[in-house]
Amino acid sequence: MKHYTTLLAFGLVLAAAPALADTLPMSWTPPSGMTPGPIEATSAHLWTGPDGASAMIETGGLTPGNAVTMWFVAIQNPEDCAANPCTPVEAMGMADQMNTVATNGGGAVVGADGRVRISAFLPTGNVAGNFYDTAFTDPETSEYHLVVHDHGPLLPELAADQLSSFRGGCTADSVPPFYPESSRTDGEGGPNTCVSRQVALFVPSHLRTN
Repeated sequence: MKHYTTLLAFGLVLAAAPALADTLPMSWTPPSGMTPGPIEATSAHLWTGPDGASAMIETGGLTPGNAVTMWFVAIQNPEDCAANPCTPVEAMGMADQMNTVATNGGGAVVGADGRVRISAFLPTGNVAGNFYDTAFTDPETSEYHLVVHDHGPLLPELAADQLSSFRGGCTADSVPPFYPESSRTDGEGGPNTCVSRQVALFVPSHLRTN
């Protein structure tokens, strides 16, 4: 399998990776309210092959007791993006052009230390829970966004949805306006505010400029 190096949001470029995984930091995203940049003592890993893509994140800086999900976003036509890496609007708001696949990669409740660990495998073919009418056909040339999505405090009556859907436990206003309608109906809503707090961006080698 091929191992990607990570190009973090906002221009932090990391050195080429060996065959085994490096320890690479996640990055805060603008909606989080935190200053964009790398988060210490965190890591994101991605491996790809003809059968799909595997990812693992270990991250911190989150609110203890909150429910979070990891979103596996694969942009299969990244060369069509105006920016490098692709912007969220390109990845999620122009899915037909970018041939995007976006699906839940798992969920967890943040521990007392503010940390979570989530692993996922995205197989080729039709993807269960994909926001778009697309199939995952190009695992080795896609750009990947691994997004940590915070659903707010765990609500016992909505816990299952908070850990397995995009809107679980949150208001409709929490969903960015350029996201597809399928994201607004993915999970039972609630009183919390969902925020995508962290991201790791993996850009294929033929598109790296640094």
